[in-house]
Amino acid sequence: MLIKINAENTMSGNPQRGWVLVDKSGAFVKFYDEGYDDGGEERRALSKAGEPETLSINVTVKEYKRIRGLKI
Repeated sequence: MLIKINAENTMSGNPQRGWVLVDKSGAFVKFYDEGYDDGGEERRALSKAGEPETLSINVTVKEYKRIRGLKI
């Protein structure tokens, strides 16, 4: 399942948005930075393969950076 997260833009106006991929039990799998390419080819391929895009949530910049840095 893909969950979109949104934070305020950077001081220079760059977006801080991305997609969190979680498994069926809700555990973190991977983060896809949305940037200007909507998460890249891999994220778009997941959507086309039937991975559901569930919801969009607003987070603080601090939380966005923490999630972006997660590794499994």
